[in-house]
Amino acid sequence: MPLDDAFKARMAEPDFWPVYLFDDDAPDVYDEDADEQETFVTRFRLGEAFALVLDFTPGLEYVELALEAPGLPDPTTVGWDDQAHFHPHVMPWRELDLLCRAVALGDPELRHPGPMAALLCRFAFLADNDDLDRVTPLVDGAFALMRPSSREARPRPETRAWLDLRNLAGTGLDWSARPDGHDAVDQPGTDGLPLYSLRTPDSEEFPFAAWSALLTRARESVSALARDPALARPGVRQALDRCTAPDGHGHLPALADALAAAGYTHPVVMRALERPVHRAEACWVVETMSGLPQGELVSRWFGPSPLAGSETWRLSLHVPVLGRAPRFGHQIAEALDAALRESDLGHAEVGGSSMRPENGTFVCTSTSIDVLIRDDLTRGVGVVSRVLHDHDAAQTATLHPAGKPDVITLPA
Repeated sequence: MPLDDAFKARMAEPDFWPVYLFDDDAPDVYDEDADEQETFVTRFRLGEAFALVLDFTPGLEYVELALEAPGLPDPTTVGWDDQAHFHPHVMPWRELDLLCRAVALGDPELRHPGPMAALLCRFAFLADNDDLDRVTPLVDGAFALMRPSSREARPRPETRAWLDLRNLAGTGLDWSARPDGHDAVDQPGTDGLPLYSLRTPDSEEFPFAAWSALLTRARESVSALARDPALARPGVRQALDRCTAPDGHGHLPALADALAAAGYTHPVVMRALERPVHRAEACWVVETMSGLPQGELVSRWFGPSPLAGSETWRLSLHVPVLGRAPRFGHQIAEALDAALRESDLGHAEVGGSSMRPENGTFVCTSTSIDVLIRDDLTRGVGVVSRVLHDHDAAQTATLHPAGKPDVITLPA
């Protein structure tokens, strides 16, 4: 099992996921009196030769992902995430899903979707050919297992937050083969979220050959499942075909019975069919056994993603604060964040401040607030206007698309 007892115990504590996901309301776990900060390390192994190594230091809000592979003398960093100079864009979602499937098939104690997807999705991004219909149920399923709730939303808030942070579809990503034949990603022109990745064409830090070998090993492991002779038995094949229909999840017991009658005993497969924690667990197993393209059955079983067609606007709110009460800009950011979240329209946070020298010191002249609005720009701008009016700041504040000079008119 990749998760040792200490890490599993820490994951079960109420503050773990807010701290791990860098939630704004996460408690401060930094201990300035500690000689060393608490660190958790876990390995997701693929066979004997490969492993993804996750290193999490809660007090420093620092998460690192490294690769162990033949030819690498030590675990080699492929990405990291923190609150400063992050490089979390390691892989598109389809690669993480593939790796989770392969690792789960080799570890009967590890479910997919489950801890691996929930922990590592921060290092995965949505690329142009990642279909949300094939993604959302698996991310939802991972967090449903790790953070069960009496009210399971679809999509889950963690899934929506991940999309806010990692949706690079339509941002001008350019995939190309390096001279050594390995895939690299670049972003010549940014239209949306910028790419922060070690996996760029001219990178000397990313272990391209080892990563390609990892993906090849994962594909071999997953594709081998469909070649099992038991799946060619007429009774199994018929049951499997019924399970690939849009209502196929209703035929899982019959498939499990047919496999058992054929002497099939793969523990991961049988558990997924007989005792899935989430329907997505059975879905990817049936999909793999059927030889369907990755994610195709997920979209059949779950239908359109509730996030499909959703829009996101990233705005910048400039608030002059000279002559105002201390923390005036921060108070507006906090009030705006609460109002947007309550309306399920997005969130806001302080992005920076402008200073100028005065009487031998520096005074703050303005606060920049990063604003994210989802789905309904008009309503979102209305919330911004209301909060500014409540704080007597509507006449001086300006709102514009992030990175652009165009001013958005605020309603009276």
